[in-house]
Amino acid sequence: MAIRRNRPRRANNVLFATTTGVRHQRRLWTKRTLLCGLVLFSLTLVGIATHYTAGFLLDQAFYKNPRYGLRHIVVDAKGGVQRKQVVAASGLALGRNVMTVDLAGVERNIERLPYVASAQVRRELPDRIVITVTERMPIARIADDLKLPLYIDRDGVTIKPMANEALRANLPEIVGTRFTGVEPGQRLDQPEVLAAVQLLSCMELTPVRARMDVAKIDVSHPLAIEAQTRDGASVLFQLRYLPQQLGRLEEIMDYAESQGQQIASVDLTPERNVPVRFK
Repeated sequence: MAIRRNRPRRANNVLFATTTGVRHQRRLWTKRTLLCGLVLFSLTLVGIATHYTAGFLLDQAFYKNPRYGLRHIVVDAKGGVQRKQVVAASGLALGRNVMTVDLAGVERNIERLPYVASAQVRRELPDRIVITVTERMPIARIADDLKLPLYIDRDGVTIKPMANEALRANLPEIVGTRFTGVEPGQRLDQPEVLAAVQLLSCMELTPVRARMDVAKIDVSHPLAIEAQTRDGASVLFQLRYLPQQLGRLEEIMDYAESQGQQIASVDLTPERNVPVRFK
């Protein structure tokens, strides 16, 4: 009796089925890859089209719209700052689209002016730019090595007097040092000079300012500054703790007034036993 041998045929069937399955999976993977690529390509085209369409619409609605052309430059400045100087420093020109103006850049340009402390720039649609300028306010005056007058503000920044401006002789003068090579807009860094500026700033916040008319501040003393009044009195201050020293000076002034006396000199540099001389 003959014996059938079917095992090889079964092995061939299994091998064929496996090969067919692998091919089918490859075709599916290829289709899916192509489909994903097509989707991504379509999304890319849509994104590019949206970008350029939005840019075109923005250009037509704002950036290239003549309605937003700059027609008015408003300068809000107090004191001696002149409008034409601010406008020239800003770099703005009439007709420019207000939506393309770099507001921060315009502010930086204006703040380069030596007598400008800060500037704020804003748009007022459709055709207006408003510039608000805060001027540096002189608190004292100095003379450079060429004897040309300069002012100095609370931040220690030098200010050149305005054209045709009379000298502000009522401001205290800082003396006792040479200001060689000082330029307008320069921030001074000498400790004695900065202490003199701080002293004047602190005095404005106390009753001492109304009772002490300072004409000069001498910064030539080592580790001290001397305030000289217009009536001939003098007060010597340490470079530090100026508000506390002004408080002590106010007490001395109160005592002198209660005794009907006038102060000739005060030395506030000692911590105790302050030397006081009366006229």
